[in-house]
Amino acid sequence: MFWFILLLLLAGAGFYFYQKMMTIEREIRAEQEVEMAGDTMAQEPVVVEDVASETAAAVVEKKEEASAGEIEPARVEEKVLAAIAKQPGIKQTELYTIFSAENKKQLQRVLKEMADNGQLKREKEGSSYLLFPG
Repeated sequence: MFWFILLLLLAGAGFYFYQKMMTIEREIRAEQEVEMAGDTMAQEPVVVEDVASETAAAVVEKKEEASAGEIEPARVEEKVLAAIAKQPGIKQTELYTIFSAENKKQLQRVLKEMADNGQLKREKEGSSYLLFPG
């Protein structure tokens, strides 16, 4: 009987550590994806346009159209800080649903940068983070 109970305890401990390792692996892979996304964004080639045939006004309009499609990091940071100020301790995954129009990977990168800069605090909880104003 003792050996059977010992075997059950070992099996339970093995399962527990397996689940813990899988959680850690998922977190590491998510961090690697975020880093890779940041690296690919930094390595995108710069396109040089021929502006000799276009007027200055047309060039300004094209730049405004291009920037309208991109996310403005300052505006996203302000919105994130406002949402965290309204709900201190909000989970990072809940923030993704609030900002569903934003790219999740870019939002992850912005949150990490804000935490590194001290604008907000992140506390690990399970596979997510609790966010607090800095």
